[in-house]
Amino acid sequence: MVLSLLVFAQLAAAPAAPNPSYSSERVRDLVARASIANRAPPPELRGYRARVETEFSLSLRDTLGRERAAQIEQLSSKVEWTRDGKYDMHVVGYRSQSLGAPISTLSFVQGWTEPTLYGDRLLLGVQLGAPPDPKAKTKKRPGSWIVAVHPFSYDRDRYYKFTGGDTVVVMQTASRTIRLVRVHVTPRLGDATRLAAFEGEIDLDADRQQIVRMRGQFVVLAEKGRPTLSPLPGLVGVVYCEFVNAEIDGRYWLPAFQRTELQSNFALLGQTRAVMRSVSHFSDHIIYTSDTLAVADARRETEHRTTWAPSDSVSRFKDWTEALGSATFDVNANDFEDVAPDIWKQTGRPRLDIAPTKTDNIFRYNRVEGLYTGLELNLRMRSAAPGLSAGGSLGWAWTERTLRGGAHIALRRDPWRTGIRAERQLANTNDFTPPLNPESGGLAAMFGSVDDFDYVDRRIALASVTRVIGVSDAALVTIQGGAGSDRAEVSRLEHGVAGGGSFRPNRGSADGDYALGVFEAELHPGVSGDFVQPGVGARLHYEIGRGTLEWQRAEVLLAGRRYLGPIGLLLQADAGAVWGDVIPPQQLFEVGGSGTLPGYDYKEFAGDRAALLRGQLSYAFPLWRMPHRLWRTLFVPGVAPGIAAGLQGGWTSLTNDAARAAVSALGAAWSTTPISRPTDGFRATFGFGLTFFSGSAHVGIARPVDHKAPWRFVGGLGHTF
Repeated sequence: MVLSLLVFAQLAAAPAAPNPSYSSERVRDLVARASIANRAPPPELRGYRARVETEFSLSLRDTLGRERAAQIEQLSSKVEWTRDGKYDMHVVGYRSQSLGAPISTLSFVQGWTEPTLYGDRLLLGVQLGAPPDPKAKTKKRPGSWIVAVHPFSYDRDRYYKFTGGDTVVVMQTASRTIRLVRVHVTPRLGDATRLAAFEGEIDLDADRQQIVRMRGQFVVLAEKGRPTLSPLPGLVGVVYCEFVNAEIDGRYWLPAFQRTELQSNFALLGQTRAVMRSVSHFSDHIIYTSDTLAVADARRETEHRTTWAPSDSVSRFKDWTEALGSATFDVNANDFEDVAPDIWKQTGRPRLDIAPTKTDNIFRYNRVEGLYTGLELNLRMRSAAPGLSAGGSLGWAWTERTLRGGAHIALRRDPWRTGIRAERQLANTNDFTPPLNPESGGLAAMFGSVDDFDYVDRRIALASVTRVIGVSDAALVTIQGGAGSDRAEVSRLEHGVAGGGSFRPNRGSADGDYALGVFEAELHPGVSGDFVQPGVGARLHYEIGRGTLEWQRAEVLLAGRRYLGPIGLLLQADAGAVWGDVIPPQQLFEVGGSGTLPGYDYKEFAGDRAALLRGQLSYAFPLWRMPHRLWRTLFVPGVAPGIAAGLQGGWTSLTNDAARAAVSALGAAWSTTPISRPTDGFRATFGFGLTFFSGSAHVGIARPVDHKAPWRFVGGLGHTF
């Protein structure tokens, strides 16, 4: 779904901008001088060579701005540009990590850097689709290669208006003082055209009027705000960019850093965004000059050409300057909030959206409710009351014949988030679930009768305060307080709509009311054993309930992932404890099954104390890493074989009579014996074998280590044995 969103992401339509084109005569004069300086490269500059290291990533961004990466690809290239319009990129190194994406990001990008910011037209930092065929009789560029009007082109007055002109930075180099002035650029609507335009800010060298930095988004010029690309209803897609130049040899402003980011969101899938990011660093420039001055030719289009070194050479490349993942995750999707499309902006007129915060609010399927359908409305006051929003959802469970839904109001004042919510929800009681996991059976339940969740009918009203420390991917602290009420639920369906066997009964829970307090702290939430982002992450969760139901519950997560050249290290530990005089069954920790403890039955083990441990050591062979073109622009990952060994295990314990009584209550409605038990020690499985496609698949052997058992053949997606 991430890839489909990115493939079909549309460029945002440009908002209307009134005449005149310039906010002042001073701005008009500045832009006119910049147009002359940036029309063509300096006449003595004939070209350059450089090294470029690029990272692509595919991630999901949640409503708090936290990112989780599913794929990272890193390339090292040698580039050469000449002023006659040729730009050759020769890829000499490639490596990647993936959770199982079947295609490479290179399927969506055919050129990912711009050699200069001179000229009357710009190609996007990432060109979508196939490059033009040099053998074709006509040079018409495919529609997916968007050409943008340069803000300083000869015909700029037709497409842009300009404001600003103030000094924003003063830099000191060994030879001179550089004063940067900032120009704000806004597209103007005109005749419908296939051309794109830049919207954002440009920093200029005030003395030489050359571009030092461009940051903003690309939009499609169209009449009445209608994009010329055919949009999909409910799909928002934006192409952001940040191009930073460095002064080379004290004379030429040439690329140093380039970032292009495609963010997309499909309304029916909630407010989670898909993010495809490209980050490139240029270094080791070698400049070609000539005493014979060239004639300026601003209208020559750049011809991008990408070639690859032999596969064995690409696979053995070791001269990386950045660790895998570091360039991508030094930045964040929230960096472009100020230049976002209207639907995502925090400023503007109040906006009412008929769209869910998560898909389950409008559509879900499980064995308790059957089919659930609903509607959600969200109002953001934006500039009328900055940061204030409110919304609500309401839906009907068709088999249960019950209304569920809720309402919320929130206030955002960075770095603080405060809110109040009240809702009736069908909450699941699963433990140690990864972020962004489904919350109910969904399509697996509907068409396969697989519903690996247990549910409780919960009414809850909570006030919350969240403090974001640094960016959202750095740390968050949340405190919640309020009241709730739980009621037991039963399975009302025997099987799904089609296929599969029968649903299992819904596990038992205790009825009661309670006051609730919650404390939660997260450090680097994007780092976990379930995603490929390197680093160290942690999470602490504590809650206390007081009333007819009483308990205290604590959970801790520690995760680390690191790449040392071809070696990958992964470690994740989860632990939890619940205590009270009478423990509600729904507050126990239950493990077992593919989601928590592979090789054992669904929730086979339970306890008031629990822990899960997962560790892996992998080595990627320097073989067959290069992705391969399968058809036209479709690239599939290279075989990229490796070897890996992993251990995953779990432990639960029943430490008192209250815990043992709670376990008995889980299946009391249909079983005379407890349906879960303690592990009686640490249950673990060790496995090793081969991995393929940068960890996307594995084959090998595994066996339990807590008791005697034969080795068994294992295989599947992912790198966990």
